[in-house]
Amino acid sequence: MTEASNARFDSEAATWDLNPDIQSATNSAYAAILSRVPSLSLDNPNKPTLLDLGTGTGLLSLLLSPHSKSILSIDPSPAMIHALTTKLTSPTAPKNITPLNALITTPSDPRLNNQKFDIIVSNLVLHHIPNLTEFINLTYGLLNPGGVIMLTDFENTGEEARKFHPEDKMEGVERHGLVRDEMVEMVNNAGFRDGKVKVGWVMRKEVERFPGEWKGGKKPVEEEGREKCEMDFNFLVVSGTK
Repeated sequence: MTEASNARFDSEAATWDLNPDIQSATNSAYAAILSRVPSLSLDNPNKPTLLDLGTGTGLLSLLLSPHSKSILSIDPSPAMIHALTTKLTSPTAPKNITPLNALITTPSDPRLNNQKFDIIVSNLVLHHIPNLTEFINLTYGLLNPGGVIMLTDFENTGEEARKFHPEDKMEGVERHGLVRDEMVEMVNNAGFRDGKVKVGWVMRKEVERFPGEWKGGKKPVEEEGREKCEMDFNFLVVSGTK
């Protein structure tokens, strides 16, 4: 990710979990991943190892922890990882999540200690990645043989997709969603088998009525007679098997 992305996420870490759109996207990603990866069944005695790239405050990692043997939760934002680390100090927190503040660009990064993973997940991260081809190749190199990727993000369906973010929160946004054909090509070129890009769910989201309406990226105070502007956004599940 870029420095601009890190600065934005550092500033939002303390209130990140309060965003209903983030909660909605995380819960939907969790459901979409569980329905596609049989090894995540709670009945599986040989639970898989998992890597969560761009974990943020760990919302998805925490949901997946009962289904996993271990989870390495990585994020380049120090404040986001601090938020996750704080959650893990609770006596009731899962013990199988390891937070790591890092920007990983190669499978041989020494901070990984030569670890490989059975499943790699990443939610609402790909639209912040400058070079998606390099990122997809990275996930391939980090998987065990037979391992799978489950990457989820919103779809670029045209000019309207720009409205996913308020104009004041465009810093660090590299693209306005994913293009299906481009993602299929990247996954296949990286060497994955059974590469697929499918709509996993549709999220209805309030957006600006006009560019720049939300000063500082914050929704205006509710006013009597003010009509909300809402849009449906497709969320894609990018999958493949090594």
